[in-house]
Amino acid sequence: MNSSSIKSNAQAQVPALPFLAHGRKKKWSYSSLIFSLFYFVPPLFMRDAPSNGVMALIVMGFVTFVFLYVLSVNQPVNRLPYYLTGMILLAYTTSLVNPGGTVIFGFVSFIVGYYYRFSIGIILLLAVSASLIFMKVYLYPTGLFFFLAAGANIAVLFGFGVMERKETLFQQKEAKHAAALGTLSAIAERERIGRDLHDVAGHALSSISLKAQVADKLLTKGRTAEAQAEVKALAQLSQQLLSEIRQTVSGIKQLSLREEIAKNMAKLSEQGFDVMSDVVSDAVSDVDESRFTHLTPLTPLQETQLSLIIKEATTNILRHSKGNQVTLTLQCTNDILNLVIADNGNSRCKTEGNGVQGIRERAELINATVEFQWGSPTVLTLQLPLLAKHNSSEPSA
Repeated sequence: MNSSSIKSNAQAQVPALPFLAHGRKKKWSYSSLIFSLFYFVPPLFMRDAPSNGVMALIVMGFVTFVFLYVLSVNQPVNRLPYYLTGMILLAYTTSLVNPGGTVIFGFVSFIVGYYYRFSIGIILLLAVSASLIFMKVYLYPTGLFFFLAAGANIAVLFGFGVMERKETLFQQKEAKHAAALGTLSAIAERERIGRDLHDVAGHALSSISLKAQVADKLLTKGRTAEAQAEVKALAQLSQQLLSEIRQTVSGIKQLSLREEIAKNMAKLSEQGFDVMSDVVSDAVSDVDESRFTHLTPLTPLQETQLSLIIKEATTNILRHSKGNQVTLTLQCTNDILNLVIADNGNSRCKTEGNGVQGIRERAELINATVEFQWGSPTVLTLQLPLLAKHNSSEPSA
């Protein structure tokens, strides 16, 4: 096996993780730079204050580190080794004039802990630890405190990287599981529709074929009146079959409200929002259970339009909200389905765009009322009246 095939196999084993500077990870990746201020602590406690030239080198080293770190958290795995190598060399170089340069090793450990396997991270930690011991013994024999703090910083940031990796892999696994369940549900739905169409159309088509043959024989024998009666019966059967087929396939394009809520809340969470939801199960599926026994369940049209409204509201929050918290509430009160979506962003709306107008049009389509509260928080409130059930002997609307 040649080196290129080994490299390709190794890259294939590395999961496709999102960048550290994307989504909800962006906030932690950049805020963790607060730990880098330890870089400037050792010069404050040196017996001999560094000269202006040395201080300029220290500051230049820190600026270079921040530049490399920001670039590295925005790079794919295959390009990371170049930036990590640069940061490691910078850590060694700055440590020659400033013990605080060892803090850079911690951020390298954080990136390695997230993108690479645990065994690779341990090897890096051992190598860095050996380097710290060497520098402590030969360069800074009296700087024990700073090197202990640097070692703790490296271990903590590596642990954060490992935990972030595990959480991301778990979320990816859950997303794949949800996608697999969605695929299986779609397959099961197609099979159900196929069976229903076979049951509905099979007998009707046989009857249509038989009556068409009878009408043809009657016409051949000149029995026109009887042939016309068969043709009329044939037309009635065709209309009845068309109606039954329409009823069978009417729910094919229906969106699942429960799945749409879960998908959009997960999307907000992935983008760094703190998501809270209070969804009454009866309001999402079978409203005729529990205390809602006198109400009809949501129609396919209502459930689809509510799903699209939630999707559009989520899109608006991702595009325009400057907040970090979203709350979704879906409950039934006094025969009314109440949907409330709020975020703590300070939004202003002088003129309503296509998204807001689309939400109003969808609400009007299902006879629901919708209101927007702009400012902080920004709140969407929708109320959908639920119809009372008819008696079992009466046909439903």
